[in-house]
Amino acid sequence: MIKQWFSSKDLIMFDGLPSTPQGINRKARVEGWKSRKRSGIQGKAIEYHIDSLPEFVKSTLQAKEISAAYMVGEIEPLQLWISAFIALKEEQKEFVKTWLIHNGINDLMRVVEQQMNTKK
Repeated sequence: MIKQWFSSKDLIMFDGLPSTPQGINRKARVEGWKSRKRSGIQGKAIEYHIDSLPEFVKSTLQAKEISAAYMVGEIEPLQLWISAFIALKEEQKEFVKTWLIHNGINDLMRVVEQQMNTKK
Protein backbone atom coordinates (compact mmCIF):
# COMPACT_ATOMS: atom_id res chain seq x y z
CA MET A 1 0.00 0.00 0.00
CA ILE A 2 1.41 3.35 -1.02
CA LYS A 3 1.76 5.91 1.76
CA GLN A 4 -0.74 8.74 1.22
CA TRP A 5 0.17 11.37 3.84
CA PHE A 6 3.53 13.09 4.36
CA SER A 7 4.79 15.49 7.02
CA SER A 8 6.69 18.64 6.17
CA LYS A 9 9.83 16.91 7.51
CA ASP A 10 9.30 14.12 4.94
CA LEU A 11 9.22 16.72 2.16
CA ILE A 12 12.22 18.94 2.97
CA MET A 13 14.63 16.54 1.24
CA PHE A 14 13.31 17.35 -2.26
CA ASP A 15 15.14 19.82 -4.48
CA GLY A 16 12.59 22.32 -5.70
CA LEU A 17 10.76 22.46 -2.37
CA PRO A 18 11.63 24.62 0.62
CA SER A 19 14.36 23.18 2.82
CA THR A 20 12.64 23.82 6.17
CA PRO A 21 9.38 22.51 7.64
CA GLN A 22 8.18 26.11 7.99
CA GLY A 23 8.85 26.75 4.31
CA ILE A 24 6.96 23.59 3.33
CA ASN A 25 4.00 24.62 5.49
CA ARG A 26 3.98 28.13 3.95
CA LYS A 27 4.11 26.73 0.40
CA ALA A 28 1.31 24.28 1.24
CA ARG A 29 -0.91 27.10 2.56
CA VAL A 30 -0.27 29.29 -0.47
CA GLU A 31 -0.91 26.46 -2.95
CA GLY A 32 -3.85 24.98 -1.02
CA TRP A 33 -2.46 21.48 -0.45
CA LYS A 34 -4.90 19.02 1.12
CA SER A 35 -3.85 18.61 4.75
CA ARG A 36 -4.86 17.07 8.05
CA LYS A 37 -3.65 17.14 11.63
CA ARG A 38 -1.23 14.29 12.32
CA SER A 39 -2.79 11.80 14.67
CA GLY A 40 -1.00 11.01 17.93
CA ILE A 41 1.08 14.19 17.78
CA GLN A 42 0.49 17.15 20.07
CA GLY A 43 0.65 20.66 18.70
CA LYS A 44 0.13 21.82 15.14
CA ALA A 45 1.71 18.86 13.35
CA ILE A 46 0.23 18.69 9.86
CA GLU A 47 0.66 16.22 7.04
CA TYR A 48 -0.12 16.61 3.36
CA HIS A 49 -1.88 14.29 0.95
CA ILE A 50 0.19 12.95 -1.94
CA ASP A 51 -2.33 14.17 -4.52
CA SER A 52 -1.70 17.78 -3.43
CA LEU A 53 2.06 17.60 -3.91
CA PRO A 54 3.91 18.79 -7.01
CA GLU A 55 4.14 16.13 -9.71
CA PHE A 56 7.92 15.64 -9.41
CA VAL A 57 7.58 14.95 -5.67
CA LYS A 58 4.61 12.64 -6.13
CA SER A 59 6.35 10.52 -8.78
CA THR A 60 9.52 10.24 -6.69
CA LEU A 61 7.60 9.19 -3.58
CA GLN A 62 5.63 6.59 -5.53
CA ALA A 63 8.79 5.20 -7.14
CA LYS A 64 10.48 4.87 -3.74
CA GLU A 65 7.45 3.10 -2.32
CA ILE A 66 7.29 0.63 -5.22
CA SER A 67 11.05 0.05 -5.02
CA ALA A 68 10.90 -0.57 -1.27
CA ALA A 69 8.02 -3.03 -1.69
CA TYR A 70 9.91 -4.87 -4.42
CA MET A 71 13.05 -5.23 -2.32
CA VAL A 72 11.18 -6.93 0.52
CA GLY A 73 11.20 -10.21 -1.36
CA GLU A 74 14.16 -12.27 -2.50
CA ILE A 75 16.43 -10.66 -5.08
CA GLU A 76 16.07 -12.20 -8.52
CA PRO A 77 19.32 -13.80 -9.75
CA LEU A 78 19.62 -11.50 -12.77
CA GLN A 79 19.21 -8.42 -10.58
CA LEU A 80 21.86 -9.79 -8.24
CA TRP A 81 24.29 -10.25 -11.15
CA ILE A 82 23.58 -6.73 -12.40
CA SER A 83 23.99 -5.20 -8.94
CA ALA A 84 27.27 -7.06 -8.38
CA PHE A 85 28.61 -5.97 -11.77
CA ILE A 86 27.65 -2.33 -11.19
CA ALA A 87 29.49 -2.38 -7.85
CA LEU A 88 32.79 -3.31 -9.55
CA LYS A 89 35.49 -0.75 -10.31
CA GLU A 90 35.82 0.18 -13.98
CA GLU A 91 38.96 -1.93 -14.53
CA GLN A 92 37.24 -4.90 -12.88
CA LYS A 93 34.23 -4.49 -15.16
CA GLU A 94 36.52 -4.43 -18.18
CA PHE A 95 38.30 -7.57 -16.98
CA VAL A 96 35.01 -9.45 -16.45
CA LYS A 97 33.65 -8.40 -19.87
CA THR A 98 36.86 -9.37 -21.66
CA TRP A 99 37.16 -12.67 -19.77
CA LEU A 100 33.55 -13.64 -20.54
CA ILE A 101 33.96 -12.74 -24.21
CA HIS A 102 37.15 -14.79 -24.54
CA ASN A 103 36.36 -17.70 -22.21
CA GLY A 104 32.59 -17.89 -22.16
CA ILE A 105 30.11 -19.05 -19.56
CA ASN A 106 31.42 -22.63 -19.52
CA ASP A 107 34.78 -21.49 -18.26
CA LEU A 108 33.05 -19.33 -15.64
CA MET A 109 31.11 -22.37 -14.45
CA ARG A 110 34.34 -24.38 -14.23
CA VAL A 111 35.84 -21.69 -11.97
CA VAL A 112 32.68 -21.64 -9.82
CA GLU A 113 32.75 -25.45 -9.48
CA GLN A 114 36.44 -25.36 -8.49
CA GLN A 115 35.67 -22.80 -5.80
CA MET A 116 32.74 -24.87 -4.53
CA ASN A 117 34.93 -27.98 -4.36
CA THR A 118 37.72 -26.23 -2.43
CA LYS A 119 35.21 -25.05 0.21
CA LYS A 120 33.92 -28.57 0.87
